Amino acid sequence: MINFLNIFLGVCIFIIGSLFGSFFSLALYRIPKHEDIILKNSYCPNCKHKLNFFDLIPILSFCIRRGKCKYCGEKISLRYPLIEIFNACIFLLMYCILGYNLNLLIAVTLYVILFLVLGIFFVSKKNNLIQKKGVFITELVVAMIFFVIVLTSMYVVIRNNTNRTKIVLARSNALNLAIKNVELSKLTDYDALSSFSSDEVLDNINYHIDVEVLKLADEDKTKQDIVKKIETKVTYSIDGKEYEFKLNAVKGREL
Repeated sequence: MINFLNIFLGVCIFIIGSLFGSFFSLALYRIPKHEDIILKNSYCPNCKHKLNFFDLIPILSFCIRRGKCKYCGEKISLRYPLIEIFNACIFLLMYCILGYNLNLLIAVTLYVILFLVLGIFFVSKKNNLIQKKGVFITELVVAMIFFVIVLTSMYVVIRNNTNRTKIVLARSNALNLAIKNVELSKLTDYDALSSFSSDEVLDNINYHIDVEVLKLADEDKTKQDIVKKIETKVTYSIDGKEYEFKLNAVKGREL
């Protein structure tokens, strides 16, 4: 069920990306000409005929019409389906890397802004620049570079925050385990109290607990056997790095 849901979301993200790609094509064509991009219907750049719903289905419309306008028969630039496919793949890649969450929304927003700003910049540099060879490829390459920078930066920030959260959680668990074992030792009868070790798993992190009990009389022969030191050490590993937490206490013999 979960796999089906992930596939379904992936398909939806791909479709949304292709729709954004279609919108990018429209925006990059109209904005430099100061045309409306919201209310004005889409039309064929050659014959100016208004396009209906089925003419605007990303990627499929181009394939069904065999790359030609339904009304005038003029060839449709390969630029349009390429932008749609390119952005559909980019959106799907962001979903696969970041997951379906707020981070995905932030990454998509930044990418859309960057793509539009860069696209409009290149188109506006010169009249009819959109028709010049190599401009479209340059636009996609620059957009891809910025996309990689944004996505990489977000991935690093998210990973660092996740690791930091995991480290804080692990240390909190280690503290609780140390206190738990110290209290357990202090509740044990003085003569029965001795060193021991144990292992526990909390939040998918493995903890090893060593409790070492030492008599003060063993360290100093002049002292009576009335106090024991309890040295507790909790060790754990996160991403291959070892951590440890120590907590010491004493237990006295009841006289």
